[in-house]
Amino acid sequence: MKSVRDDEMAMKFVTPMLWVALIAALSVGGSYVYACAAPFAAVGALAARKMDRATGLTLVLLAWSANQIVGYGLLDYPQTANSFAWGGAIGLGAVAALFAARVVGNFGWSNVVATVASFASAFIAYEGTLYLASFGLGGSDAFSFDIVSRILVINAVAFTAILALYAVVGLLKTGREKAIAVRA
Repeated sequence: MKSVRDDEMAMKFVTPMLWVALIAALSVGGSYVYACAAPFAAVGALAARKMDRATGLTLVLLAWSANQIVGYGLLDYPQTANSFAWGGAIGLGAVAALFAARVVGNFGWSNVVATVASFASAFIAYEGTLYLASFGLGGSDAFSFDIVSRILVINAVAFTAILALYAVVGLLKTGREKAIAVRA
């Protein structure tokens, strides 16, 4: 028979892994729908606010990998050196978003302010990394106000939706933990 301690340990391990799997799966869907506008700033900010560094980095890299697999496997991204370099720049931007959000989120602000600031810094780091890459790879015309605004909206909606889902899962987890405590 499993003990309460076994259940608690399983929840501590499984919950972050479920988030990694869920966000990676959502990245596949988002990559298919939005192609080059996958919400990596949102993923980085969520990972920074809700996960330890290693799990967050795993999440970001899996989301980026899923995006690349969908792009090259299903959406027929061009298989050129420039396209692969852009893929690398996107991955670097996603990691930069994570680390920027982690730094800003640790300034000691209230949870709400830290969450909003983490998202803002993640978006700036992500887009800034891509903008810098555009000087070597071309494509700086993709940073018009209209395009960047569209990417911001996609990321903000994704971030809000993922946070809402995270809150719902947290409520369900709390209910499960209370049930485990009652069993003990």
